[in-house]
Amino acid sequence: MGFVGEEDAIPDKWIPFRPIPVRFTLTQHLIRLFYNPDWNELLYINTCAERLFEGGDKFYIQEIANRLLHAIQCGEVVHTCDAKFMYFRIRATYSEDTVADQMGQITDEVFLQSHAYALNVAKVIS
Repeated sequence: MGFVGEEDAIPDKWIPFRPIPVRFTLTQHLIRLFYNPDWNELLYINTCAERLFEGGDKFYIQEIANRLLHAIQCGEVVHTCDAKFMYFRIRATYSEDTVADQMGQITDEVFLQSHAYALNVAKVIS
């Protein structure tokens, strides 16, 4: 997601939403095994994104936006005090088809970029 001060501006910095940690402790693994609402939420967002790849409608875009705006309002995601709008984008990273034991050319492209969503009540960094 990216933040801007003007509705028609394009974010120059994009931040990932809930990136997967590189390492977990044993305790974190055990807790996540039984209780992990953030992961379930992330799976739902991922499912919405997959539906968009399949030609889904605006419902899925709005669902993703609602989840991101909620994370901002809860303080999970913070932005600078001059930001008034949020954008999000969905990137696709994939490998071209090749023989079974070789890796094809890796492609990373932006599949979708949302329109601007107004930030009404969100925690900010001063």
